[in-house]
Amino acid sequence: MTGGDGGQGRPAAAVPPGSRTALRPPVDPARESPVVTAGAPTAGTPGKTAFVLAGGGAKGAFEAGAVSYLVEEAGVVPDVITAASAGALFAALLAQARGREEMVLQVRQLHEGLLSMTRADLLFGKQPWVAALEGTLFGRAIDHWVVERTRPPVPGADGATPAGAAVPPRRRTLRLVGQVARSLPSLGRAGRRLRGRTGSVLTLDPLAQRLRSGGDGVAAIDPALVARPGLELRLAVVALGAGVLRYVTGDGRIVASDAVTPVPGPAGGPVDLVDGIIASSSVPMIFPPRPMAGDAYVDGGVVENIPVAAAAALGASRVYAILAVPLDPPQDRYDYTRASAPLVFLRAVGAISFAERQRSNLAPRLPAGTQLTVIDPLVDVIGPFDLSRGLMLLNTDYGWLRAADVCADLDAVTQRRVVEATNAIVVARTQAWHREEEMWNAGGASPVDLAALARCKRVVRDALSERKGLGLPTPPDAGSWWAGYEVHEGPRPAGLPRDLLDSCG
Repeated sequence: MTGGDGGQGRPAAAVPPGSRTALRPPVDPARESPVVTAGAPTAGTPGKTAFVLAGGGAKGAFEAGAVSYLVEEAGVVPDVITAASAGALFAALLAQARGREEMVLQVRQLHEGLLSMTRADLLFGKQPWVAALEGTLFGRAIDHWVVERTRPPVPGADGATPAGAAVPPRRRTLRLVGQVARSLPSLGRAGRRLRGRTGSVLTLDPLAQRLRSGGDGVAAIDPALVARPGLELRLAVVALGAGVLRYVTGDGRIVASDAVTPVPGPAGGPVDLVDGIIASSSVPMIFPPRPMAGDAYVDGGVVENIPVAAAAALGASRVYAILAVPLDPPQDRYDYTRASAPLVFLRAVGAISFAERQRSNLAPRLPAGTQLTVIDPLVDVIGPFDLSRGLMLLNTDYGWLRAADVCADLDAVTQRRVVEATNAIVVARTQAWHREEEMWNAGGASPVDLAALARCKRVVRDALSERKGLGLPTPPDAGSWWAGYEVHEGPRPAGLPRDLLDSCG
């Protein structure tokens, strides 16, 4: 899972034991009208259907769930797919299909591949200078910044205790001096490897290898299938040398920012499709630029994270824009007057500026008769580089529910009730996952912790019942969301009851 915009730049907030935090965040009425129409289309109007898949790293699991609902439940099959960053990987996988039967198979393959992508070694490699710091204070700090500092706060929790706050200042200083001293040999090795390799922390070479040859649960992409007539593909990339947005097509050509005009000369390709996917996913500073056709390319989400305009330029009149990152970053109560420069940068550029860019991407001038349906998360579940299997599965389920909600033909009052019920499910499940993760790490839990967890499960059960009463569908395994535990690494600790609600009353 690649791409990395939208990080909140602060530690994950712990859920206070026994917290009675409201599990139903307020619903903004303005966000309840996800369909935007430029001149109302009429039934049977000829035109193409497009999926627009946005970037967001591991948050893209939401998109996988939404696509699953659209294809398998609603029977929507795209003629056009445009994408950026993490969405580019999903787009290329789907673009191998023609027709509903093939598309259903690719959607299921996408789900299976997503589960395999919870192993970091299948996706990322560390640059030599970072690998040399493995196991040291500085190596752990890099890992912390990439994963922890880009993880959103737990929904419904009001902040976090900074790491190490409970350690007296003098002891922290002595411990830090000792860690730095032990790290000095590794720093020397890293310094010798820095020359010419300081442009990024990680590489996407392991992912590129698997996309070419398959293996470890990741299916290889067949460029010949993607290049067939019958579906138009555009992957957003940014050319650093030329300083412009461009797109890689399904047959390996490079076209201009209008998604149609070929780039003249050798700069127009052809290029390897996998290189195009990796280029579109190469978040600056995290991953190195990808060389293609005489230029260096990075993540298209830097400019166009939701390429709606490209879909319209290719003749799509029914456009489903599927986002991975919420349009509105959650309020952050962290005191940024005391924050470090990287924290301020992540909040200002990684969250606030990114949110404005997403809104701009969703507001191009569309041809009359174009129907734009936006399927977006309202709750932020996972960080862009967090490969926790349980959170990714939870976010996939969320995408499925949200797509079902958006596509339902409901009056405004019922729509609001549905959105509130879905929010309640996702917030409660996310809180439950974090509580359970602490229990898994501790090997058990107190009666107070179990009672708090049981409250989360009851919220999920009741909200699912409410959705059912309103006539909304749910995935087949939805009953397990409240009847059991979320997915975690390792077996369930022996001290935890099998039947949580029965045990806690």
